[in-house]
Amino acid sequence: MLTRLLSGDFPRSRALTAVLLAILIALALAPFIFPGTRSLNVAAKVAVFVLLVASYDLLLGYTGIVSFAHTMFFGIGGYGVGIAMAKMGPGWGALALGIAASLALSLGIALAIGLLSLRVRAIFFAMVTLAVASAFAILAAQLSDITGGEDGLNYRLPMALRASFRPFEGFNGRLIDY
Repeated sequence: MLTRLLSGDFPRSRALTAVLLAILIALALAPFIFPGTRSLNVAAKVAVFVLLVASYDLLLGYTGIVSFAHTMFFGIGGYGVGIAMAKMGPGWGALALGIAASLALSLGIALAIGLLSLRVRAIFFAMVTLAVASAFAILAAQLSDITGGEDGLNYRLPMALRASFRPFEGFNGRLIDY
């Protein structure tokens, strides 16, 4: 199963494999190993950026396409959830709406970029995606009523997604406490 998941593309050395496994295990166990929200915040950011880099590696490695708009789609997802949480409050409905709106906007933009860059090749595709990504970076900074501009947004997450959430705190071994 691991061979099929990795498409036969294993790390080149045993040392690199050991380092990658250690990082994966440390990130998975970070909430249990490191106390406090600051270290958990750092571990979450590392995990998010690992996901971003891995997805870019898939895009560049398997297709050979250099896209500078890759991080724009990543940002649209973050802003979609952040704006929904800021406007609607900490709830699962706001989270679902933010994800759905982000997916719809990303799909529409990807379709538009695809149609605009259908006939261009190599460096020209990269330039089209760079132009669109730059335009969205400027929009995110200038539309401060919606995005918070340079200052960002303040929002709260549902309790189960917060760093201080302890799922088994006060659990006495019984399902029903009388």
